[in-house]
Amino acid sequence: MSSELGTVAWVFRRELGARFDSMSALTVTIVFALVAHGLYFFLGHPVGDLQLPSLWAGRVASLQVVFAWLPLLFVGLIPALTMGAWAEERASGTEELLFTWPVSGRASVLGKFLAVWFFLGLVLTVAILPLAIMVSSLGNLDWGTVFGGLLGAFLLAGACIAISLFLSSLFSEQLSAFLSSALLLGLLWSAGLLVHVMPPGLADAVFYTSPYAHFFDSAARGVFDLRDLIYHTSLMVFGLWCNTLVVEGRRWA
Repeated sequence: MSSELGTVAWVFRRELGARFDSMSALTVTIVFALVAHGLYFFLGHPVGDLQLPSLWAGRVASLQVVFAWLPLLFVGLIPALTMGAWAEERASGTEELLFTWPVSGRASVLGKFLAVWFFLGLVLTVAILPLAIMVSSLGNLDWGTVFGGLLGAFLLAGACIAISLFLSSLFSEQLSAFLSSALLLGLLWSAGLLVHVMPPGLADAVFYTSPYAHFFDSAARGVFDLRDLIYHTSLMVFGLWCNTLVVEGRRWA
């Protein structure tokens, strides 16, 4: 067990270090923060059932607009962060080298997942906390809803990352990995918009199976629900399990 944990830690440091050694970390953080802040200050959230005005229009000290946009922002952000996790390894041949080392597929998958999840957690913190501090200086901001929203966003990100890493393991080209992941996450996001044109029974099932259903009705509104924790954790475990099956299958192919 200690050897397995040591391997996970080694893969985690390797993946996280590679991200900070490139310009991608700074670029992703800046672009994400600029887009999120622009939507918050000037557009609001006019989509779906959770329609909210921008800060200047509503003049309410709340970050609900930012949290409401996060699922759609993840559609582009998370595939960009995960597309090279396995696809680049296969294209460059380093995956075969990795398989020659005493590193299990499970440890490799978990290490990569934790590295991306940790990095995205830093991006969310850097983008949202300064905004929350600024808004709190303008009005009475409820910090409980801010931390609840951050926790929910972190769980949602973990579920989406697990799915995206699994899809990355299926391709040898980063563009294919990006497009497949963005398409699937986009379909899951749009499920909440399409339920109104579906039969009631089907609509409830489709909406409940979408990870975003467990974010819009709770964390995006500043409410933490234990059922959402169970749901997102289950989705993470399923995505990581599928990823491990693919990686181990190639190891012994």
